[in-house]
Amino acid sequence: MSVVIIIFIIIASVFALASLSYVTVDVILEIRAKRKTEEETVVEQLVEEVPEEPEMEEEEPESMPETVDHISAEEADAMISDSLALGSVIYESGAGHGKQGIVNIGDINDAFDAGAVVTVSDLKNKNLIPKATGRVKILAHGLLEKPITVKAESYSVQAIKMIELTGGKVVILKN
Repeated sequence: MSVVIIIFIIIASVFALASLSYVTVDVILEIRAKRKTEEETVVEQLVEEVPEEPEMEEEEPESMPETVDHISAEEADAMISDSLALGSVIYESGAGHGKQGIVNIGDINDAFDAGAVVTVSDLKNKNLIPKATGRVKILAHGLLEKPITVKAESYSVQAIKMIELTGGKVVILKN
């Protein structure tokens, strides 16, 4: 008789576990469905809050604006995009070696006449950089009030814009 009771308890336990498992799976599925519905509701609310993009007219390609008599870095940034300015740069061989100096565009403006071609040796001769300097970076601090051509190894983007917008040329020296 005890074997029958043990078998009965085992069978009852299996049915109880199976029922419990079925209920547990059913509850889990209901929770997942509820979460999914809540997530869909949140997504729908977010989609409703995002305004439609207005139809944009096709823009004409940007072109170089007319030259100006004088310009600051802030004005240059507002007048021309970085990509357009960088697209006008001329590359030449002849980069220097050694220590790099920096020169502000306002100092170049004060030291050179309109139409000048400014090189590293010219900057040394005007005492704008030390004699031991082999390479130069041009920065956009100050005003540029005349067209000049500058030949240097590197520039800030704003300095490139300033030189080009006053009618000058930017030459980047490479090896």
